[in-house]
Amino acid sequence: MSNGNKKILAAAGGIGVVLAGWLGASVYAGSVAEREIRAFAAQPSSETGVRVRNLQHKGGLFSASGSFGLEVVNQCAGDEGDPGVAFEVEYGIANLILPTAPLRVSWNARPTGELAAALAEIFGPSLKLQGDGGLSFGGDFRSAMSLPELVVDQGGQKLSIAPSSGSVTVGKTALAVSWGIDKLLSRGHGEALELGKIALDMDLKNRHLGTGSTSLSIERIATSHGSAEGFRHATLVTEEGERLNAQVTESLRMAAFGGETMRDVSLEIAIRDLDKRSVETLNHLAGETCGMQNMTDAEDQAFRKALRTLLTQGFSFGMPKLAGSVGKGSLEGKLMLEARKAPSASGPISLTNLFRASGELLVKGEALDESKRQSALAAGFIQEKDGSLKGSFEYAEGVLRTNGRIFDGSAVQVGLAEADRGLNAFLDRPRLARNLPRAEPEPAPVLVDEEPEAAVPDTPATAAAQPTVAPVAQAPAAEPAGAACASARQCLTQTLGAAAREDVNTVFALAARIEELGKPAPGNRPVSRKLNTEGLEALKADDPARAAELLRKGLAENPRDVEIAGNLGYALVKAGKPQEATEVLTTALQLDPRRSSTWTPLAEALALSGRKDESQAALWVAYQWSANREKSLAFYTDRAEKERASRPALADMYATVLGWVSEGRKPRLALAAAG
Repeated sequence: MSNGNKKILAAAGGIGVVLAGWLGASVYAGSVAEREIRAFAAQPSSETGVRVRNLQHKGGLFSASGSFGLEVVNQCAGDEGDPGVAFEVEYGIANLILPTAPLRVSWNARPTGELAAALAEIFGPSLKLQGDGGLSFGGDFRSAMSLPELVVDQGGQKLSIAPSSGSVTVGKTALAVSWGIDKLLSRGHGEALELGKIALDMDLKNRHLGTGSTSLSIERIATSHGSAEGFRHATLVTEEGERLNAQVTESLRMAAFGGETMRDVSLEIAIRDLDKRSVETLNHLAGETCGMQNMTDAEDQAFRKALRTLLTQGFSFGMPKLAGSVGKGSLEGKLMLEARKAPSASGPISLTNLFRASGELLVKGEALDESKRQSALAAGFIQEKDGSLKGSFEYAEGVLRTNGRIFDGSAVQVGLAEADRGLNAFLDRPRLARNLPRAEPEPAPVLVDEEPEAAVPDTPATAAAQPTVAPVAQAPAAEPAGAACASARQCLTQTLGAAAREDVNTVFALAARIEELGKPAPGNRPVSRKLNTEGLEALKADDPARAAELLRKGLAENPRDVEIAGNLGYALVKAGKPQEATEVLTTALQLDPRRSSTWTPLAEALALSGRKDESQAALWVAYQWSANREKSLAFYTDRAEKERASRPALADMYATVLGWVSEGRKPRLALAAAG
């Protein structure tokens, strides 16, 4: 045999091997496809969300066909026999491997059961969704889809939807869907609606986490009352390390309704810096437990932990952009709310301390008619400048500034304090139920003594942010002895005795007892808050005597305001009147016995009155109620140094308690038998 013939035979043999391998791989691909279909059909509906019934698969060497019933299962319906939304699916598979795809699939789905009867009554019996696609070499399934024209004309109402088409791509975690409708028209009862060029696009990179983008756009909108063009709604969810960001954008090119015209309107809503793992846990639990309705104890704990982490890790949300032309004018604005990261992930959550907000609004031209313009100006939150209306606000640490002026921000603080109570009660009720403060008709927030950088420098109340619930500690199983005091003074004595014994359970029980003693009726709140603000200004101006005078009047106007009582006590300490300060602050405990910002100035007043042991015990109690103990320790260290030369009694108190709570060096106190 010649060399030429040998080469031809070798080449033919090689081609035969390749051909055999190709055909063998195609047969294998068909068998794998059949195995995967049967495995999917056998999976429990709790894992897939669908139920496959009556699978009929006919396999061949290079093609296969089959059918099955597909039911979308509502896991929360509670009725296993309820078929829900059901379809009859028919498919054909070509598994001869080609360069474009290893598998090609054609399919159609017809509704069955109650859904089929309802749709057939409206659209006729021929309604069918169909598509052609295939499996890529990367493992993604892609398919084009289409629906025929849908028309219904019943009872004087007509609805027509033009033939529509789209595509779907399903990967291991990705999901992409697009769908387009040229025209949708509805008429009836004297009304008409026409939508043109409707497009839906979804491209999820991780469908379990929800990251990716979605959009819905409608090019033309025409109704009996007006028209619009260029509407678009879009969402974008992205991952940045361990954080998630979400943005929703609404835009409209033009709209004319009711004689008003708008152009180039855009609105953005953003949620930023959400803790990704917490969101994943909450999403998983929501799916597994029917919207958090049917949780085991372990799931309940996981839910509360994830929610706490989500809140304490910090995030922001709001409207970073609002813009558009309205009539003969325009408007621009923004509004952002921020929850800062909490100092501790395990302590009580205090939105009162973590929350801040800001916003702006600019209205130009004749965007508002004259009556609306005058109403906006009369409200005082917007000003007229250069022919435009401008407004801005900023809220942080209890202070509300509008257009550069300071307003009473107590209403916001009241709302946040109430939210804190409810939130902490929900997150940690089993552990803290006995120590949660009762909701009061008019709880007074703290405006200046929640953070070290607040308006009043070196205030004892800044030793720690006010907790709105008790600190994390195990509540006693039974009421401790000595919790039956009959007055705030008696309860104070017993609390200091318990502190000397380091008996935190009795301290908690006595706080609950103090709350039962009753409180004075609320007074003239607006006047009292104004006097409180003026008193704080006097403190900042280093005029404690004037501050005490103003705060005393404020407390007389509203004896229920615990913040004013605490500020008055501090002003009296600064003014050199520790005995009077002790009386005022003891009364303040009856208004709220769990405020570190009351116990700390009380400790100073006791120290300056020569009551050394009691002052150290009072500061120890303040530390127990602290919502930020690291900040408290830093404050004690600073005060021990600063007061060394001028007020050694205070320096000694802070240094002693600092060693007590941080290093366990308990002082010898003569109060241990009290209570």
